[in-house]
Amino acid sequence: MRIETVNGRKLVCGHIFPHSELAVGQRWAPADGGDYEVTIVEVNEDYVWHESKFGKIRKDAFGFQVRYCKIVD
Repeated sequence: MRIETVNGRKLVCGHIFPHSELAVGQRWAPADGGDYEVTIVEVNEDYVWHESKFGKIRKDAFGFQVRYCKIVD
């Protein structure tokens, strides 16, 4: 796990969080360095729903984390 600053945001990169650490309200940024962010709006046993400029999207927890990096302060 490492912290990188991308587009002015500190991101956790190279890490997959346990499902229990995914929570509503967390902000994530695209792993490819995109300048937008997504917010988790729902979490259940298998899936994460997030809101972004593309609307509300559902992904399995692993698939979500390989596409997005958690924003930390």
